[in-house]
Amino acid sequence: MEKIKYTLYNKGWIIEKVIPSFFVRGDRMMNINRLIKNVIEQIKEAQLKLGFEREVIRLYFPVSSLNALLETDYQDEKQMLTVLRETEELQNTEMGSLAFSAHKGRIEIMVSPKGAEYVAKKIPDPLFLKAVIELFASNHSLTIEEICQCFEQSGREYTCEEMAPGTDFDYVVYFKDASFDEYYYCIKMEMGHTIYHRFMKEDYLLLIEE
Repeated sequence: MEKIKYTLYNKGWIIEKVIPSFFVRGDRMMNINRLIKNVIEQIKEAQLKLGFEREVIRLYFPVSSLNALLETDYQDEKQMLTVLRETEELQNTEMGSLAFSAHKGRIEIMVSPKGAEYVAKKIPDPLFLKAVIELFASNHSLTIEEICQCFEQSGREYTCEEMAPGTDFDYVVYFKDASFDEYYYCIKMEMGHTIYHRFMKEDYLLLIEE
């Protein structure tokens, strides 16, 4: 399996190798690299917000999100859990061995303290994400104009849209070039506080369909 490599590019970090590495299991192909990349990015986001601790990290995924990452179509958590546990490449990642278990209808991915340390020390801070986190930390009542200014400063073309009522968010902001940052940043303003949550495109589309 190819190693994931990050490269500095125009005020942000992107994956240098754009051809995904697939693992074939029976008659199915799984995009292992995208799953590992997502795990790394979630850990890095948490470390930028909370700081680094050499401790176990647990992430929770609906089966639908894992299917989107792996480009598979497993029907339930039992099937997904079996496949993840039997995939050798997930026992030998840059973060070490990943552990998997079922947790309240979701799949728990456990990363060891060694893996958390790898992300903190070996993966560069994504400059745009760092700017977003610093912006929200410095002002708890951001306007959408102030948030868009942060996107503007990246020098990349982006889209800002109002979200439909009932989606739990007020706005979505995302870059048109997914290789720079693939996430959809959903913004919520309530009682004088502004928060964001970022989604993969597939999860965002499920959100607005609900």
